[in-house]
Order: sequence, then C-alpha cells, then structure tokens
Amino acid sequence: MGAVVLRVAVVDCLARGRVGRRVATVDAIGAGPRLVVGIAESLGHRADLLMCEEAVKKPSALKGYEVLMVSGMSVDVPSMVKVVRRWGRGPSVAGGPAFVDYDSLLRGGFDYVVWGEGEAPIPDLLKHLDLGTEPTGVLNLIYRGEGGRVVRNPGPPYLNYPPLWMYRPSVRAVTNYPGWWGARVYVEVVRGCSNFLRPTLRLPNGRACIKCDNCRSPNLEVRLQCPIGIPPGCGYCSVPALFGPARSRPLEDVVWEVRGLIKAGVTRVVLSAPDFLDYGRDWLVAPKPLTNPREPPPNLGAIESLLKEVTSIPEVSSGDAYVMVENVKPNLVSREVAEALGRYLRGTPIHIGLESGDREHHTALGRPSTVDEVVEAVKLLRSVGLKPYIYVIHGLPGESRRTVKATARVVKELFSLGVEKVTLYRFTPLKGTAFEGFKPPPPAVKSPRARSLYWLVRRLNLEGKRRLVGATVKAVVAGAARDGLVAYTLPHGPVVKVPGGRGLMGKVVEVRVTEAVSDRVVRGDVIRVLRSALGG
Repeated sequence: MGAVVLRVAVVDCLARGRVGRRVATVDAIGAGPRLVVGIAESLGHRADLLMCEEAVKKPSALKGYEVLMVSGMSVDVPSMVKVVRRWGRGPSVAGGPAFVDYDSLLRGGFDYVVWGEGEAPIPDLLKHLDLGTEPTGVLNLIYRGEGGRVVRNPGPPYLNYPPLWMYRPSVRAVTNYPGWWGARVYVEVVRGCSNFLRPTLRLPNGRACIKCDNCRSPNLEVRLQCPIGIPPGCGYCSVPALFGPARSRPLEDVVWEVRGLIKAGVTRVVLSAPDFLDYGRDWLVAPKPLTNPREPPPNLGAIESLLKEVTSIPEVSSGDAYVMVENVKPNLVSREVAEALGRYLRGTPIHIGLESGDREHHTALGRPSTVDEVVEAVKLLRSVGLKPYIYVIHGLPGESRRTVKATARVVKELFSLGVEKVTLYRFTPLKGTAFEGFKPPPPAVKSPRARSLYWLVRRLNLEGKRRLVGATVKAVVAGAARDGLVAYTLPHGPVVKVPGGRGLMGKVVEVRVTEAVSDRVVRGDVIRVLRSALGG
C-alpha cells in the first residue's frame, strides 16, 4: 500500500461507440471495469465505478477524484476521448481492448495506455502515481516521454499466474450500473482463446497463408508464431492476438464472485469466455500454452465441477437467480459434452458462431470448426434442453453472393432445428486482427449482397417472437421507456414491454405475452408479482 490513498474514478465506456451511450446490449455488464476497481481497492485505494454517460453529460461527476481510468473497445475510442476531455486534471489512464488504438488515445488526451492485461501494469502504475515518480519500469505501459516521444515499456505478450488471477473483481461495484439487478452480469472464467489457426484469405497488405502449417503443428508453442506475421485466430477477432491463449480461472475464484453477485441481488450471471469449453483444457497441456482449438477434448471434470458448484448456490437451485454460459466452439461439442451442459444449464441460451454458412469461406476465415459441426452442435445442444443462439457476420472479406446464399440456407436449416435467435453482425475491421485494413461494409439493409440475409434473419427472429404470444414468461423489471416498463426475460430472451408504474421496478413478474412488437421485443401484461429482486 502506498503512502497516500488515491481516489480513483473507473469509467466504463464499453460498447458506447461514438455517441457516449449504449444503444445495444444495454442489459450486459462486462467484467473488465469491475476488475480494475478490485485491483485499486486491493491496494488500499478508494475506487468508484462510473458510467460513460454520466461522465460525458455531467463532468462534475468526476470531481474529487485524483486518477481517471477509462475502459473501452476500439469502437469506443471517441467516447473515451470525450470523457478524458472532461477530466482536465490529474493522471488519466486508458485500457481495455481499445489499447490497440493507443496513438488515438494519447492524442485524445490520455496520459497512459495499459497494453493488454491489467493485472501486471495497473498495480505498479498506481504505486508510481501515488509516489509521484516516473513509471519507467511499469510493464506494458504506453505514454509520452521527453519531447512528446511515445514510449512503450516492454512486457510479456500475455500473463500467467501470478499475476493473472491474483486480483478479484469488485462485487460491490456492480450496483453502480443502471438496472444491475436485471442485467446479464459477466463473470470471467477463461482469458484468451485457444484458436491459433490463421485465415487463408489474401490480406490487404498482400500477405497470404504460405501453407507452412505452423498453426497446425502438434507443438503448441510453434503455433504461437506465423513466419509472415498473420495474427492468430479468426480473421475478424482480436482476442488471441491481444489476450493470448486460453487460461482458466481457478474454480474457487469464480464461485466466490458468482456467490457474491447473487447475494448482492444479481439475477442473471453469465460465465464469460471466448469459448466456455476451453475451461480447464489448458490444465491438460500445461505448462505448454493451449493453442489448439480442437485437441485435447474438453476437460469435463473441470467443467462439471464448476457448473455443479455455481448451480448449487441456493438462489440458483431455487430458481431465483440464473447462471448461463456465453459461447462454445461447435467443434468441441460432443454428445458427452452436451449432456454435461444439459444437466446443469437446461433452459438457458448458449451462443455458437456460424459467421458464414459457405463451407469453404467458413474455414478460410480462420475458424476452427466446419459448417457441419455447427449444425451438429445445434442438434446436440437442443436435444438436451439448451437454447442455441447463432452468430452470423455480413460483409466479411471473401463474401460473395454465393457465400450469402449458402449462409441463408444454413440459417433456415438451423431455425428448423430449433435455434431461437440469430444475431447478424456487420463486419468491423478491428485493429490488431488479420482483417485490419479491409474496407468496412455498408449496413446489411443497404448492402446489395447482404440485404436478403438481413430480411431473412429479421423475419425468422420475428416468427420466433410471435410463437411466444399467449405464453407466460418470467421477467425482471429493470427500466422505463416512453411506452411502459422494460423487463428482461429470465433466464434470457426478448425484451418485454409491460404497463405499470415505478412500483414494479426491481420486481420479478409473471407476464402473459400479448404481442410481438419486433424481432427483438414483445409486449405483455403482468399477471402477478413473484418477488423483489432487490430483497424488499
């Protein structure tokens, strides 16, 4: 602990884009900002979590703090800069996946940018800020030195324990989020990704796979390096390049956090990982890095131990709170794996990446799976009572009318197999990925190629919502809109609009669905109040 207790403002700008406020996935609370608060608190400092909206609209919210720390993604850099320009005093630090745009962040007014994972640099940086000394030895820190020269302190490409997993995210900080009791609160269980394959498409800088097979080597360490420098993983994804291979969090730390969040009143917890089925797989190959997305198979012992512990928490076993997992790689889903997931997670959603339904295009993107494995995974997961959701991306490099038609065919097939929702994303050429430098596509509804896919996905998603009309769902009231109250389906599903006054805020209610408003929203009437999520 330093000689002085610093007052640290941690501002969450994740998913705020250019506008300084969230316009999508408003019910999701990430793990990163809470971890930063936890690190600062563990060092004896006072840290508070603030929303980007609050810091942008009401700069007085930042008064009284001595250090500013802002978290965001690349798309959030404009919002992060808006925050720091309202700061104007004391040291300011940027972090999160936005660190790849460190030049823009420094130009925008930040004093420091944390490159990569925060557990190593943040504690040392806070000590230097406490003592007023230069952070010359802080690992993976970027700042301006003498004469305005950009300095990037060296450090490891990714962390291992320690310092990885040495710090616990703040549970208390979750209550600073609006509607936190009804939000999906993400709890990190795996850092990084095991997919160190590379895309085979020709890249904007002229590079193309030379078929050296390094990324398919049986030697897991060889997979880390590409002789021509193509970043690892799916071409559109930055996780393996920026955060390294998959590393699993200790079970007791996950259970501690889930238990604490639920005790605080959180009703929906998401076990967060680029691939939940990587959990414990790294322990099977240690001390080698887990850079093979297909072998060894999932560590069912570790997975079942974790799921048994978190679903045995009294509020979860009673149905007052819910635990679900985020993503799975379809190539790791076997009958045995599906049955294990079904034992603990029946009735909850689970996300699978399809991205492209064209077989050749799918693998050329650097994906570890095949289209057939996506279809088989949906069948298996549906058969054990899970609710598969599918991701698709339009505008990807290599997209053609042929690939879009193939994707449409597969999407129709997956809906016929019981997929409940397809999320269609627009490709974004993220910095630090293999596909950096490609031209961003127009929105799907304006794309000559993807427009038909957009309307197909929208129609199928709307049909799914219409099937809910007349059904009764359980939901938690978490916010207000101009046309009523906003409730979130438990454990997860469409947004539900219901009539009523603010007395329903924070209540878990039973709702009869009366109308499908859109492909994302339904409307209904409250039949009865079941309980208060806030303990009242």
